[in-house]
Amino acid sequence: MEILDLRLLPPGDLKPLLEEENHLWQQKLQWDFSPTVVWMLRMMEMKALSGYVAVERGHARGYSYFFVSDQYDGRFKGLVGGVFVSGQSSNGDTGDRLILHTLETLQAMPGVQRIEAQMLLSTSEQIRQRFRLHDFRNYRRKFLCFQLNQESVALPELPPATAIVSWESHRFAEAAALINRAYHGHVDSEINDQYRSLPGISRFLENIVQHSGCGVFQPEYSFFAISDQQNAPCAMILTSKVHDRVAHITQLCVEPSFHGKGIGSYLLVLVLQKLRQEEFSAVTLTVTATNNHALNLYKKFQFKNLTDFDAFVWEAGASGSQ
Repeated sequence: MEILDLRLLPPGDLKPLLEEENHLWQQKLQWDFSPTVVWMLRMMEMKALSGYVAVERGHARGYSYFFVSDQYDGRFKGLVGGVFVSGQSSNGDTGDRLILHTLETLQAMPGVQRIEAQMLLSTSEQIRQRFRLHDFRNYRRKFLCFQLNQESVALPELPPATAIVSWESHRFAEAAALINRAYHGHVDSEINDQYRSLPGISRFLENIVQHSGCGVFQPEYSFFAISDQQNAPCAMILTSKVHDRVAHITQLCVEPSFHGKGIGSYLLVLVLQKLRQEEFSAVTLTVTATNNHALNLYKKFQFKNLTDFDAFVWEAGASGSQ
């Protein structure tokens, strides 16, 4: 087996591997991965996708890709976009070798002070050990699903002095500020440092709402809870479409001072009801395993765990695992 620079591979040689991965995304996560496949092949045609490919007997059997983003302060962050190994690979350490090359490359880049990775389809003790050997912290996460053919859930009572409005683009800045307050000191801000600053949150929101970074945004199933007291959003839920009749909740957050009032439950059930009315079949979301408040909410409404996966974070000068 050879590990080669991904930019040296003709896009067509990777296509069968990407089609295999797309099948697995649909089968395991009910997620249509084909838009990402199209994007990756286009980037490969331009020789603009950094990564590595494992080649066995002339066939691509695994790949990784990564990129580097500006952190607004002269520093840079590396992002591991994905790692996938074919079921046809005859080498048991293909994934480990791909990750080794990827992490060594990113950690050696001048200016890279942080690296993040979320491994939805590449979770194993061997892979976790590889990240730990490179001083990454490890966070366990869950991919949950609610089947909409279940018995309908009654809409909870909306707290007084609260109004529900559909997503409004002119409230983009207010939405970013709400996320900033909701995730202050939150474990998810350790996993994704975009939550720590308004510029980072704005980029995160743009990726969801404008650039289909997590499915196709569905404004008709995305809502704000507006507090009469503040005349501003105190909670928000955002929804995207990730497959035919499958939705994904990309964001559900509540202003800390409004916790315990049932607003999160109301927004969640509201979206479930509206998606059922439009004959969606399922709703998915991700949650960090130590976020007990959110996990208890989803368990209350009968979300089921499809799979556990790992998030990894490295920061220059820091080490350890969670």
